[in-house]
Amino acid sequence: MNRIIFLFFLVFLLLPKVQAAEQELLDRVVAVVNDEVITQAELDTFLRPIYEAYSKEYQGEELMKMVQEARQKILSQMIEDKLVYQEAVKQGIEVKEEDVEKEFDDFKRKMEKPEELDLMLEKEGMTMKAFKERLRKQAMVRQLHDREIRAKVVISPVEVEDFYKQNPDKFRVKERVRVRSLTIKKSGEAREKGIPDEKAAQQIQILEQRIRLQNNFEEVIKRFSEDSHAKQEGLGDWIERGSMIESVDEVLFNTPLGQLTQIVETPIGYHIFRVTAKEPAQERKLDEVKDQIMNYLYQQKSNTRFREWMEEIKRNAYISIR
Repeated sequence: MNRIIFLFFLVFLLLPKVQAAEQELLDRVVAVVNDEVITQAELDTFLRPIYEAYSKEYQGEELMKMVQEARQKILSQMIEDKLVYQEAVKQGIEVKEEDVEKEFDDFKRKMEKPEELDLMLEKEGMTMKAFKERLRKQAMVRQLHDREIRAKVVISPVEVEDFYKQNPDKFRVKERVRVRSLTIKKSGEAREKGIPDEKAAQQIQILEQRIRLQNNFEEVIKRFSEDSHAKQEGLGDWIERGSMIESVDEVLFNTPLGQLTQIVETPIGYHIFRVTAKEPAQERKLDEVKDQIMNYLYQQKSNTRFREWMEEIKRNAYISIR
């Protein structure tokens, strides 16, 4: 049996009388990074939820392979994280206590309920002091990243213009529409078998009559629609020509602005659409997309710079994987 799977069986299935042996295995050193170690217990903290998710989809040799690949990726990331933090310490980067408290307050504000933080710490087996220490380390790493990556990546206007000229297809916008939709889903059996659903068809026919008589499309959507846009009165994102199935695409792009479509059947269910906006195909101007291009090129250069920088750090480090 694969070593990783065997480990999980040890962690979760062995009897209490071998808990001491379990602990010894969990604390086994799996990597040394300069003068710091990574233990099996630390690795399992990240690997455990992945194993639990994979075990629901895979089994046998395939599960072993997936878990082993995940283990290698996680361990590699943990090694890099150690190296980056060590470099931050080496360069003398410090974070003031008040900045850590601000990070902590910002983190708490993002939570819907105050008790969520306590539950998170309990789940991870972490004290408040340890959590704040993690925030301090993260802030140190961000400062190092700003110093070594952000400050050394520059995108010139010429690069932006050249990218725009060399990639014209990226900046052509197809004809598109925006619609409100009313959806009544077919039953699970009908969807699975790919057949009509008389009950759902009758329901949307009744709703269509109500809409055309009372002109209350948005109200009907909010009360009866069964798709994800119901709370927004059926208003969805822009739809480009060719992005929907052919039957829907043809109806949407042939319906005049502001008009309702007839009932449209799809494998999912029955739909009525109202076209709320239309835009013709067009080519976006450089001024419209220069920020988008700048961000893309910056991300590309940042990734390259980070990999080069990381390889340089690794060359000067002692790394031993056990």
